Amino acid sequence: MSLKTIVVHIDGTDRCSTRVALAAQLALAYDAHLIGVAPTGWSPPVVMPGVSEPIVPAIPVDTGPARKQCMAALAAFEAQARRLGVQTVETRLVEEEPGLALAQHGLCSDLVVVGQTRGGGNAPAAWQDFPEWVMLNSPVPVLVVPARGEFATVGTRVAVAWNGSSEARRAIGTALPVLRKADKVHLVMVDADRKLIEADAGPGADMGLYLMRHGVNVEVDVDITGGDTGAALVGASVDCGADLVVMGAYGRSRLREMLMGGATRAMLESMRVPVWMAH
Repeated sequence: MSLKTIVVHIDGTDRCSTRVALAAQLALAYDAHLIGVAPTGWSPPVVMPGVSEPIVPAIPVDTGPARKQCMAALAAFEAQARRLGVQTVETRLVEEEPGLALAQHGLCSDLVVVGQTRGGGNAPAAWQDFPEWVMLNSPVPVLVVPARGEFATVGTRVAVAWNGSSEARRAIGTALPVLRKADKVHLVMVDADRKLIEADAGPGADMGLYLMRHGVNVEVDVDITGGDTGAALVGASVDCGADLVVMGAYGRSRLREMLMGGATRAMLESMRVPVWMAH
């Protein structure tokens, strides 16, 4: 797998240019086509085949202001991306709710880039679970950009969360193009399954060897906290100087995550650097 088509969420917020800069950085690194998607937030009436009228009667809505704002944001995106040197840029104005629009565009892309909506410094109108919704409904990984800070590099030094789950494995598999290019990858095991920790070959040995065979410069870091796994993972990524975190999302049921928190939610609330997530 390689990154050849990258989709980035475009809106009128102040943080949009930061998302674009990061997406452009990846597009340049992988010679990828960059698509800016600006959803208006309004869905057209749904009509079933063979039925002349919409299932739900259309409610008259003046979408002109929303379309105008989206077009202005797309123009700014295109200008910024071309100024940064991206060779192939595309703009798409979509009459759809943002989460659904980004998830649908994931069908024919390799990566979707969105912004953090939990924690401080976010747009007041943003849905808190917007990144999670896109991630759970998109077939490709989602890169979540923090609501604060600027990021000169991404993927130079990477912290990879490993707990032996299928979600973590999928995240690692989708991130291999980035991991191979990284100067250093830290395979971080925080409160992982005890069988992995107590393995005769050492914790994370198999995954470490797997990554090495793919040309990844990796070392294994083990941290047993017995407490808040999400906070420990955030701390571990800071300690190793990572400019990107790769992790699986919602290893437990989402209902339990909603009720009890969990590493996914903690990371999306307290992230310091961009986070590459897959479910």
